[in-house]
Amino acid sequence: MGFETEAEKRGLVVRDDEADFAALREAASGRKRREGRLRLVDSGRFSAVELEWLGKAGAEIYTSDRARPRAAEVVFLSAAARTGGAAVSFFHHGPLEPEEAGPALGLPDLREIAENGVYLALSASPRPRDPGTLVVLAAAARRGRSPLVYYHHGPLGPWLEDLAREGAWIHAVYPPPDGRGDDDSLRRTACAAEAAGGGLVVHVRKPADPNRLEDLSAAGARLVFERPPSDFRSRLRRLEERAARRPLDPRAGYLYPEFMR
Repeated sequence: MGFETEAEKRGLVVRDDEADFAALREAASGRKRREGRLRLVDSGRFSAVELEWLGKAGAEIYTSDRARPRAAEVVFLSAAARTGGAAVSFFHHGPLEPEEAGPALGLPDLREIAENGVYLALSASPRPRDPGTLVVLAAAARRGRSPLVYYHHGPLGPWLEDLAREGAWIHAVYPPPDGRGDDDSLRRTACAAEAAGGGLVVHVRKPADPNRLEDLSAAGARLVFERPPSDFRSRLRRLEERAARRPLDPRAGYLYPEFMR
């Protein structure tokens, strides 16, 4: 299907409106037999039965509450994908609190999804997430052996350590948006996440003290630099090059592990 980027080498990414069902099923079966599975972004175009066939053919399915708003359907697709050696990832955009969720997916639904091996991802943008609820979901994901992915926006807090102890993959911007950051807490978060099978991904968007970044890296944080390369003589340049040589675990993020949503 043409030239692939470095990110696509982990699996060819196709939206469900870019090819018909027969072509996608053939591509899923073909890529299943070699490195880099088909990764299908589900927008709701196909029926659950069609996605079941694609999952069994070996396609990794990336869906969301906007495309699949029923927990039972997502769990069904996860079971089908497992028979093909694949998995389902689910991005939840909506609220978590029962009084807000209404007919949408709520906390019990998401716990069921996570406990059944679906890779659950959430972001604190544009809606903040309750720390206690996130820890509950991370624990459910750990029971399902599918670590939670959480994109954190806003001030850093010590509660992230609790989330890390449940094996979540946590993404955070550094330096933090409010200009304040407890580096000791971040180091503990990185250590706890790595020990539990997850990780802390630190997205560096502004110039930062190389000593502080070195300390975070030594504690187990994975650095992703989202800014132009530094001068070749600077210590930041060496950190950038070292980070580029350490690819992230594909489970570290939804679809693209390096991306901050």
